Formats: sequence, C-alpha cells, structure tokens
Amino acid sequence: MKRHLRNSVGLLLALVIGALGATLYDSYQQKITKRQMLEVFTRALVRIERTYVTEKDPVKLIESSIQGMVQDLDPFSALLTPEESQEWMVQTQGKFGGLGIQIGIRDGWLTVIAPIEGTPAYRAGLRAGDRIIKIEGKSTRGIKLQKAVKLLRGKPGTKVTITIQRPGLDEPFDVTITRAIIEIHAVPFYTLLDHNIGYVRLTTFSEMASREVKAALDSLWAQGARRFVLDLRSNPGGLLREALRVSSLFLPEGSIVVSTRGRIPEADTVLRAPFGPEIPDTVPVAVLVNQGSASASEIVSGALQDWDRAVVVGDTTFGKGSVQRIYPLGYGYELKLTTAYYYTPSGRCIHRPRKSLNDLDSLQADTTTHDTLPAYHTLRLRRTVYGGGGITPDTVVVPPQPPKLVVQAVTKGALFDFAVRFHQKHPEIRQDSDLNISDAVLEELRTYLRQEKDLDFTDEEFNQARDDFRYWLSLEIAEKYWGMQGRYRFALKRDPVLETAAHLLAQATNTEALFQEVLHR
Repeated sequence: MKRHLRNSVGLLLALVIGALGATLYDSYQQKITKRQMLEVFTRALVRIERTYVTEKDPVKLIESSIQGMVQDLDPFSALLTPEESQEWMVQTQGKFGGLGIQIGIRDGWLTVIAPIEGTPAYRAGLRAGDRIIKIEGKSTRGIKLQKAVKLLRGKPGTKVTITIQRPGLDEPFDVTITRAIIEIHAVPFYTLLDHNIGYVRLTTFSEMASREVKAALDSLWAQGARRFVLDLRSNPGGLLREALRVSSLFLPEGSIVVSTRGRIPEADTVLRAPFGPEIPDTVPVAVLVNQGSASASEIVSGALQDWDRAVVVGDTTFGKGSVQRIYPLGYGYELKLTTAYYYTPSGRCIHRPRKSLNDLDSLQADTTTHDTLPAYHTLRLRRTVYGGGGITPDTVVVPPQPPKLVVQAVTKGALFDFAVRFHQKHPEIRQDSDLNISDAVLEELRTYLRQEKDLDFTDEEFNQARDDFRYWLSLEIAEKYWGMQGRYRFALKRDPVLETAAHLLAQATNTEALFQEVLHR
C-alpha cells in the first residue's frame, strides 16, 4: 500500500515538474526578442564563416537567409537581387536594349526560337533554328539561359558578335549586331473574324498595354467589327495601372474595377475606371481565360463579368489575387512583398491560397462543380457568379489535352526541328493557303520521330494522334514562315474556346442579347 502511494506521489510529482518545465520553457521561448534572435543569427553566421569545413561567402549566406525568410510567407513575395530587380523593370516597362530574338536551349545549345519582326536580329537575317554557338568568341555549349540573356542584352548602340551554326550549312559564320531598344508588344496579334467579330490578343499588362488594346479596338472598329473578343489566356498579369486602363476601355468612367484589403489601413483601396469606354456599352464582348490567366487578367475579366459588360469563356483562372509592393532595401536589392488581396466589384476575393505556384488541385476542382463555391451576384443583371479564388467563367470550355505522343514530340523539340527543316526544303511557300500539312508530310514526320528523335511508339499511337500532329506542326511551320503572326493565324483555326465565344457573339446583336444567350444555354 505504501509502495503504491509512493509510486502515485512520484508520478504526480513528475507530472507537476514536467508541466512546470514545459511552462518555464514556453515562458522562456516567449521572452526571446527579435533583437536576441538577431544576435543568435549573427553568432551562427560568424561561426559558419570561421569554422565551416569549406570557405563560404558570408554575403551569399545572408542573401540566402533573407530569401528563406521571404519564401516562408507566400509564393509571390521575394527578395530581388540587383539582377532580378533589373529584369523586373524590363518585364513591366516592356523595353530593353537587346537583339530582338526569342531564345531557348535545344540539345544543350543556345538556339533561336524566333526573331522578332523589325528588330536588329530580324534585319540581320537570323532564323528560327539557328544555333548561337559563340557569344563574343566564347562557346555557349551548356550555357544557362539567364546568363545568355544577360550577355546578349546591353546598352542600346553597343555591338555584340555571335557565331551562328545554321542547319543545312557546313560552316558556322559570325554576325555582328548593334543592340537597340526592344519593345515587347502587349498586343502581338489582332484580326477581324467572321460575323464582324474583332479579336484582340493581350499577352501582358506592360506599360503600353492599354494603348495597344485601344489601337487594336479602333482599327477593328474601322474595319467593321461590331462584336469583340479580348483574349487573356495565359496572360500572367503585370501593371495594376494598366489593368484599370484596359477595363476603362469597356466600362463607364468611375466604375469600380477592383478593391484591395490588407492588414494595415493603408492597404485598403477602391480603384475605379479612370476614363470612359472606347466602344459603346451595347456592343457585345467576350473575354477568354484559362488556368494561366492571372493577376491583372483576373482583375479585368472579373470587373467586366461583375458589371455584366462581357461574358467570360474558358477555364477557371489561376487565382493570383494578391498585391505586391516593391520596397527598396539598398545596394540594388528590393523586397517584393504581399500586402493585400484583390476583390472584384461584387466582393469576390480573387486570391486562392496555395503553397506553391504548382499547386493546382483546388483550381481543377473549381471547373467541375459549383456546389462548394460561395455565390455572389453581378451588379446590373444580378446574375450568379462564383468565388473561391480565381474567376470562374460564365461558360466553361476546357480544351482537350493533346495525346501523350504529341506532348513528347513538342517537349523534346522534335516538331520545332522538323519545322525548321521543312522551311528550308520549301522556299516556294508564300502565303497561308500554300501551307498544307498533307499525309505525305505526316509520314515524313513519323519517320523523323523514330529515326532521328528516338521516340518509341506504335503505328496505332501515331495514327490516333494524326489530327493533333497536323495541328501542332502547322503552328510550328507557320511561325517559321511568318513569325508569331502566322502562328496565331493558324492557332485560331482550331480553338474550341474561341469557337464557343464566337458562337455566342454571333447570336447577339447587343450586350443584353448576349447575356440572354448565355442564360439559355
């Protein structure tokens, strides 16, 4: 009995001491201040610098520490190094000193994907498929793309010599090109479709975005367009100011475009259309979106949807509805920090929380059911729209995925390389109607994929993918002849999202009739 009592008392004492120890530990943890933790950090840095097995650059260690701290916040906050800060300016301002080529890595070599029309590279005669094997006499074998971009860009008016290995030529040759200001066009393509539908492709919200959209709308209106498609698919966003201005091209002046809400009062804002519309509000408009439409694209599509100004067609958008501000830190470093979330005029939060940029599980669920999504109402017609992050289209259209064999051929660069060869063999092709991806061409492709690209597939697999190969190969070949303009023209020939939007617009004589058509589907 006494032993049992002693054991019980001992157990109780252990529990009390353990609880007291945990409380003291928690209390101790709570007493650690930011200043003390900075002291801990400094001691750790000094110890690593003095005694780690190999020498480490303390500046790089501190930079990595800050990056780790920022990465713990969200995928969109970041420490920008001086080089990254410069690249950020290039992306948003839309111009830089360079050659005017799209480049990539193919089989370990720096390769020209496409020259941009009217640029120094275009005038120098560079072609898609050209290998840049040297820059200023130094080999590019195994070079990282970011380093190559840095070497090719520079102050306008300066020169750079590159060595080109062109398919079909035995010997490489040097080309000296004078760098110039390269403007990245926000609207690379627009055209007039059947039924007086004007189509405008907007790829980024750089500082010229609204001006280029306005110019495209004006041109198409002069050509007779009385219905419009604004294509924001795979548009990652850009400048908030340009999102407001693009929205203003369709909305009455003073209309709420987006609001922001954050933890501090200064983060709460209501942003309105700064000027009046470019086209009458009775003109039917459709906006195309997909999973790659983010940020400013979601602001514009959400505002036009909430004001019942445009019907949104496609797939649920990315859900990048957070506000980042740039804070200078000194010595060329900047902090890109999330400070608020975006909300559409009806009150929907655009942001979808995610651990990484590749977290798309919730996004895919949004395209299949509305059962679990919060409902909101548009501001004029009181239509039901859905929240939950991103912009859910009024009409959901998800294009089918190409067959696995086509994906393999594209990712391996096989279709690109075949298109380069085709372009060299057929100089007689002058216009779109001359380009025919015949069965004979597809048979050449079948042999090419097997013998030169070592792709393993059955005849049945290839035959099942023939239509997809015909389509994707036509895009690559058209780009080799006519640049991105040609690629866009051929892409529109098989586009289920655009076809759905065009059908809706063709049935509508005005905006009201457009939404009646949507409601009756």
